[in-house]
Amino acid sequence: MSSIEGGRVESGRLCVAEGSGWACGRSSERHTFTGRLCSAHYAQLRRGRDLAPIKSRIAEQASYRPCQFDGCGRAVRATGLCTAHYNQRRAGRPLSPLRKRRDNGVYRAMVESGIIACLGCGENKPVSEYSVLNAAGAPRPYCKPCNAERVRLSHYNVTKEFLELLLRYQGGNCAVCGTADAGGRGVMHIDHDHACCPGRRSCGECVRALVCTKCNLYGLAWYESLPPSLRTFDWLNSYIHNPPAKRLREELAAPLRE
Repeated sequence: MSSIEGGRVESGRLCVAEGSGWACGRSSERHTFTGRLCSAHYAQLRRGRDLAPIKSRIAEQASYRPCQFDGCGRAVRATGLCTAHYNQRRAGRPLSPLRKRRDNGVYRAMVESGIIACLGCGENKPVSEYSVLNAAGAPRPYCKPCNAERVRLSHYNVTKEFLELLLRYQGGNCAVCGTADAGGRGVMHIDHDHACCPGRRSCGECVRALVCTKCNLYGLAWYESLPPSLRTFDWLNSYIHNPPAKRLREELAAPLRE
């Protein structure tokens, strides 16, 4: 039977699970809720099992092959990529680093200090720069501007990395008029096909391009409100039927078909 006696743990933050010839010593930031056990040993305890050594990480197994994305280190699932990066490629998105989870203990300490490192921009900002997450008054892990951007991305079902790649694909300019001036709040609008997804929320596949404020609110809105017989501008028709985002997705998906 394994022992979970305390008294030998530095700062009370390491897992105290041990047995004959082994001791865990993994990080246990939630030690006050898990009986000073790491999450894996706490799960063993909850299932009524004797505490036993956690199996070696997948990187130590003979069959392990690392994901080809630089710095990932997760195990390959298909086409040389881990599950998360493989799904990014299948969705036609640019491969990007995966967000690391932040330990609850670290976040609580930041809240208590009054300064939180935003998970979006990475800047240290006072708690007042974060909106409230729940009725308990806990602040969100993203500052107000970053959270607003996350909501926008969610509405259009795209990633920040895809929009950055799309803007570079467009040469940094509006996909309709070619201006570099976004207008409005200085951020290019996400244009999508309302015939596919009426309203502001998009399936993601019908996102067409990034456009300036004038083209989004006046040019495209006016043109697409016309009867089909009056839509005689070839360059606008070409944009609508074969937009930059569609061409970019096809280029990103090409390696999957090879």
